Amino acid sequence: MSMSASLRGRTSLARQLAEDVRSRIMSGEFAPGERLPSEADLVRRYEVSRVTVRTALRTLEAQGLVDVRHGSGSFVSDFGGGIRAGLQELRSISDTIREMGHEPRMERHASERRPATATETAKLGIPVGAEVLALERMVLADEQVVAYSFDVVPLDGFPVELVHQLGAGSLFATLAEAGIMPSRALAEVHAISDETIGWGPQKPVPGLYVLLDQVHFSRRGSAVAYSRTYFVEGRFQFVVLRTN
Repeated sequence: MSMSASLRGRTSLARQLAEDVRSRIMSGEFAPGERLPSEADLVRRYEVSRVTVRTALRTLEAQGLVDVRHGSGSFVSDFGGGIRAGLQELRSISDTIREMGHEPRMERHASERRPATATETAKLGIPVGAEVLALERMVLADEQVVAYSFDVVPLDGFPVELVHQLGAGSLFATLAEAGIMPSRALAEVHAISDETIGWGPQKPVPGLYVLLDQVHFSRRGSAVAYSRTYFVEGRFQFVVLRTN
């Protein structure tokens, strides 16, 4: 049966294919350890090219959902109930949580318009004293805190009517609506022990985190956001692929 009707729209076919297969994995249609349909079968079913299929499978592999075994096929990974994200991909945390079968929620703790700090000025490549919006947010999955995020967005040229939306939900969704969706990020990963980070009754004690320190860039190469996201130790998994 052709499924090509679901793979038409603005989003690339490879991404649409990956999202469709991901949803079928999460629904249990494809069980852990099960072999996915062959590349030829996926080409026929979705009416796309083999390049599109391979790109989609690489995306799923980067997310830790699929194990691509050359010469044998692609198999569903036994990822358990954890939330996984690939360090090779740039995606919304909300989308990642939702696609792993959990309900995401962002809780904005603070929002302040102010001049950029010296660090933010250097990271974002903006003039000294440039106005930014600084956000503090709690990231939850099924009402369990999985991360605390501190985000800074330059306001020069940012649509005034969208400023109030920043941090209320998906930051990426608001940036996309503003026409400055990040296409790449420069990231650093650190292990952090700091009990001053976080708030609320679920604040972890001791304060052990994995910090993802990222500057997000548009396709034109300009920095559109600076984020420091502290993932609570043990509640979020990152997938790193080995290259041959």
